Amino acid sequence: MSVAARTGVVAVCALTTAACAGAPLGSEPATSLAYGVPSPPSGLYHIEENLSVGVNTPVGDVEMATNTNLTLDMVFGSDPGGVGVIGLVVGFNATSANTQTGTRIADADDVTGPLALVLGRRGRVDVGTIPALDSAVAELSPFPGIAFELYPRLPGPRVGQGGVWTETVTWSVVDGATRTTNTTDYTYTMIGDTLVAGLPFLKIGVEGDVRLESVQGRGDAESIQALTGTTTGYVLWDSETGMPAFVTSRRELEGTNTVPGAGSIRMTVSGEVRITALFEREEG
Repeated sequence: MSVAARTGVVAVCALTTAACAGAPLGSEPATSLAYGVPSPPSGLYHIEENLSVGVNTPVGDVEMATNTNLTLDMVFGSDPGGVGVIGLVVGFNATSANTQTGTRIADADDVTGPLALVLGRRGRVDVGTIPALDSAVAELSPFPGIAFELYPRLPGPRVGQGGVWTETVTWSVVDGATRTTNTTDYTYTMIGDTLVAGLPFLKIGVEGDVRLESVQGRGDAESIQALTGTTTGYVLWDSETGMPAFVTSRRELEGTNTVPGAGSIRMTVSGEVRITALFEREEG
C-alpha cells in the first residue's frame, strides 16, 4: 500500500470523525488480533484532544476549554514483553482558556523527554517514561492519559463479527504533589470489516464506565477530585501493520472537587480524543 494511500486515511480521519465510520462489508470469518512490529518499524501519530471543564463555585461558575494537538514520531521494536515503543514529540501545542484566569499556552519548547513503553500482544501497556511539561504549564500535559490509553485492548481468542469482550484498565501517575488514578471498565464489540477511502480495516466499537480520582496535596491541605461517567468511540484496526489506524473516544464525566475549608463543588468534564496513525508501505 502506498504512502499516499495511508496519508489519505489520516487526512480523511482528521477532517471528520463521521468520515471514518466506514461501510461494513458483511459477515466475515473469526479473526485473531494481536499487536506486532510494523514494517518499516516506525509511524507518525497525530493526536487531537478537545476538553471542556465546568466548575460551580460559591462565587460563580468557572469554565475552561483546552485544545491540544500533538505529533509523535514512534519507533517500534521486538521486546520480550511484546512490542517496544519509543515516541519523540515532534509537534505540540496546547491552549487553555479559563473564564477566570485567562488563556495559557504550551508548545514543543516546554516538553522534555520521550514516551517509552512496552506494548503487550493484547494491548497491556507497561510505561517506562512519559514526556514532561515545564512546571509553569504542567497542568496542560496530556501525556499520562495518552501513554496508558493509546492502544486499545484486544480479545484473547479469535473473534467474529458481533463478538464482545471486556477489560478493566487502571492506570495511576504521580506528578509532583498530585496523584491521579483512572479506572475504566471497557466493553469492545467487533463490528466487522470496513472500507475507508477504499482501504480495508476492522472496526471495533468501544464503550466504557470511567472512574477518575485526583488527589492534590497532603494532610489538611489535601484536595480531591472524584469523577465518574462514560466513554464511547471506536477503533479502526489495520491488520497489515498490526496496529490501530484510527482511534476516537468521547468522555462525559461529572463529580466533585473537595477543597479544604471550602467544602465540595460540582464539576463536569467532557472531551473528545482522536488519534490517527501513518505507517509507510511499499507500492503495490
